[in-house]
Amino acid sequence: MDTREFLVLTDEDGRLVWRLSIGLGNDTARVLAYLLRRRETEHFASEPATRLAVRIGTSLNREATAEALTTLEERDLIAATTVQNGARGRPPKAWYAPENIETTICRVDEAHAAALLKQARIVAVALGSEHHTETATNDETSPPSRIHLELNWLRNPIHAPFFLAESSGSYEERGIDVAISHRQGSGRALDSLTTGSADVALAGAATTVRARQAGQPILPIALLFQRAMGVLYTTRDTFAGQFESAAQLQGRRVGMSSTSETGLLGRLFLSQAGVLDDVTVVDITGEEQAALCSGRAAVVAGSFADPRQLATEGWTVDSLLVADQFPMYGPALVTTEQTLRERQSELECFLAGTVAGWAEATECPEAAVSVVEKDELTDEQRVRERRTFECAVEKFATGSEVEKHGWGWQRATGWERLMTALDRTDLLAESS
Repeated sequence: MDTREFLVLTDEDGRLVWRLSIGLGNDTARVLAYLLRRRETEHFASEPATRLAVRIGTSLNREATAEALTTLEERDLIAATTVQNGARGRPPKAWYAPENIETTICRVDEAHAAALLKQARIVAVALGSEHHTETATNDETSPPSRIHLELNWLRNPIHAPFFLAESSGSYEERGIDVAISHRQGSGRALDSLTTGSADVALAGAATTVRARQAGQPILPIALLFQRAMGVLYTTRDTFAGQFESAAQLQGRRVGMSSTSETGLLGRLFLSQAGVLDDVTVVDITGEEQAALCSGRAAVVAGSFADPRQLATEGWTVDSLLVADQFPMYGPALVTTEQTLRERQSELECFLAGTVAGWAEATECPEAAVSVVEKDELTDEQRVRERRTFECAVEKFATGSEVEKHGWGWQRATGWERLMTALDRTDLLAESS
């Protein structure tokens, strides 16, 4: 009997698959990891993998295998050849990984950055930008140099990938100097783009849509988190029981900032839940927890981390996620239309470095937190900050688009759905 031997991925290859998936999605990462393992295994190193070998080695079906191989070829991450098997007709195609693991990972990050920008141009056209085509301008005479990143709030755990990419040299290795500063709120971060004081900003999706509707020439280039991070929360004492349904808000005073991202999300939540006309909205800019604890508001809108902080002070806190009521994008990296057209090389280097920073941060959250916080933290505070980042990744960074394409992926339909929802709630017409 003729027998054949096949190499297969095992649980020990899980870390490699995960690392590649950040820039490729799950199935494509499995195929590339398999080809890289063949390269390192003496018995298979000199033998390219046929389609059958890839399917058996990765446990993927025919369609997923074909799609993954096509993607990897298009991104120039694998090489194709043919094998002679003695059969008549055209020899079957086979594939191999031409470079080692470390080099390939770097190239995956760079290819993903280019793919994110290509997708950003597709989104730009869908959102009404008239100056974008499938291929952006790339001025080869202007080498990558400097990107100024403006954050939407004081440095905190959700910003960890940027600071870790900076401290570990992921930006520098790609020839880009990234200066990081912050503003108080997504709206102000976006203002820094239009005034020219920043090149890229981190801003909430709702604020981004409203600013664009108001005429700001801005466009999202990648999603830091796939889902909105806003919540409505209250204390158990206020409700004399658990807060677990939007219906419980009827007749209540709900506190939120009228101009902030969390305020926009709170209003959208109330509208989508059908209770906006049945509550009293109280404007409590900058005083959310004080308003809740004093009784000025029964429920307040905030970020997912706010009720966690309140709980450390001895309160029993309940919260409802905005994204559970209306799925929508979370914090996004945004740039101007002009920057997207004219500074592709710099943006690609910035995004590739950020992909690497995301990988480092999610693999070692403790290290991520240590580079974010300037002041000395107690052990208890450090654990809490690390858990905040881990919770953000677990709750808001996953989804079908990430599983298929990798970190940061966006689609025009997600932005269009949000724009429609804000318009129906009359939030696009309000001043930002």
